[in-house]
Amino acid sequence: MTVSILKKAVRISAIAIVSVSLLAGCSIFGNKKDKNEFAGWSVERMYTEARDNLNSKDYTRAAELLEATTTQYPFSAQAVQAQLELPYAYWKDEERGKAVAAADRFIALNGSHPKVDYVYYIKGMINYNQNVSYLATLTGQGLSDRDPKAAVESFNAFKTLTEKYSNSRYAKDARLRMVSLVNNMSAHEAGVAVYYYERGAYLAAINRSQDLLKTYDGTPATEDALITMYHSYEQLGMTEQANDALTVLKKNYPDSTLEMKKTNRSLFSRSTKRDRKKAEIEIPAPE
Repeated sequence: MTVSILKKAVRISAIAIVSVSLLAGCSIFGNKKDKNEFAGWSVERMYTEARDNLNSKDYTRAAELLEATTTQYPFSAQAVQAQLELPYAYWKDEERGKAVAAADRFIALNGSHPKVDYVYYIKGMINYNQNVSYLATLTGQGLSDRDPKAAVESFNAFKTLTEKYSNSRYAKDARLRMVSLVNNMSAHEAGVAVYYYERGAYLAAINRSQDLLKTYDGTPATEDALITMYHSYEQLGMTEQANDALTVLKKNYPDSTLEMKKTNRSLFSRSTKRDRKKAEIEIPAPE
């Protein structure tokens, strides 16, 4: 009995030793990501190499170096400059989520910085470009019942820029893009209404059109909303409401043909990632 117990204890000890050895091995030969590649680097070296990589268009490496600058030397002047340049580096590296997060971080930490207007602008532009692929929905492809989040966030960033920094060099362009975004968002709502109409969801089409008139009255899509309302009421046999919609339509658009714009899904199948990339607007690099 005693011998059996001793043998069992030896086996348990052996297993424990092997386990400890394996854990030690993982620690010694483990994931290289646990090591700090930039340990011992001076802030000057780190930031200079980051700038060199930005200039040579190696945006992945530039972003790594800029992040390292901010984490290893958070109170340095280079760290603030690195935070300013990170949104651009991430955007060029096609990391839009990280780019927006970096812009938000800069604004939160450096709200009084003389170039914070640029960061609001780049945040607006990142979401503006993100909206490029989404704009296919304006003609009806891939329509859903979700709000165009990127467009809304882009508009809000531009709005803050124009209100708080009206004399900024970016303010004029931001105002023009705000108009474009409002028109695009209203066109989206009009497209969703038509989408519902084509599927026989006439009440949903009316509600969506009414929302457009409340939120985006005066945009080019207003006529489309009234047309959709008129035809939807007709389909529901609601003659009085249809006549009311027609009266408003004719008063504001006397030359209207009452023709609805149909959704066209074939265009989406021909729209490639390359085409959308070409449509993106270039964002200025930080100075």
